[in-house]
Amino acid sequence: MDYLAIVKERAEGKDLSVLGGTVKLVVDEQIVFVTPEGDISGSDEEADCTMTIDSETMQAIMNGETSGQAAFMTGKLKVA
Repeated sequence: MDYLAIVKERAEGKDLSVLGGTVKLVVDEQIVFVTPEGDISGSDEEADCTMTIDSETMQAIMNGETSGQAAFMTGKLKVA
């Protein structure tokens, strides 16, 4: 699954300044880097917040089978 394309599509028209800093999402080997200015890329830069998750759990969140909170509480979503 192309998470970069999905994030770009879902972020279109949204005010990303509410992030307050940079965010890096790591799904297996894929990276999505988001800035408060609205730049979204596959860049592997240092971020203010890094979220790491496997693709199976990410799919479950996207399909509504689980929540981000449940994934975090069970250690399947890591935030640093």
